[in-house]
Amino acid sequence: MSMPERYHPECPPDAHKVIRPPEKEVFATLCVYVPDSEEVNGMDNVTDILSMMNKKPLILCSEKMKELILKNAEQAEIKPEFIRVHDDPSKASIAYTDGAVGPSLDFYNIAQNSELSKDFLQLLQKKCLICLDTLSMFILRSISTVYPWDELLANQFLGQYTAALKDLTDADIKLLTDVRYGRFDALKVEEESKTAYKFLRLERKLFLQYPTEDD
Repeated sequence: MSMPERYHPECPPDAHKVIRPPEKEVFATLCVYVPDSEEVNGMDNVTDILSMMNKKPLILCSEKMKELILKNAEQAEIKPEFIRVHDDPSKASIAYTDGAVGPSLDFYNIAQNSELSKDFLQLLQKKCLICLDTLSMFILRSISTVYPWDELLANQFLGQYTAALKDLTDADIKLLTDVRYGRFDALKVEEESKTAYKFLRLERKLFLQYPTEDD
């Protein structure tokens, strides 16, 4: 697993937020699609990556993957909950581990339809569930934390993301996955693929500069 360590400044919690109030409010809830194919990367690694997304990640996955994630949740120090998609695939609910089921919400599956990412900022304004794929989750999660404070900057980052994503080949995606799980040196990506490097550079920049509320 090869994500960089974030720098944690020695300042009071939320000190960076007292300068001015947020201009926008995010009503959407983000979740992550974890396909069965992620098992080959090692469940310890997968749950560690999920912990960097959120300490209480919302996950869309198969029953098989759900069991594997729950089995490894304690070592990763995460408390996952899971998404249940309705017969109408445009609706979904949070199915809590205690058996409770949340209200039906509009469901936007960017993981299955990357074209929806162009409307990401508009979707953040809705009370809905937005499902991200594991490749893009750190970039889009970070953009969602920028958006309340600076819509123009968030829109700029979103444009950079959609441009970088459009240029990725299947080989680039495999390379980025290998970097994510420590099988390839991130410092050598630029010489291997310029298009993969553009995506990785944006991910690392946003991951380091815009941590989640967990941090």
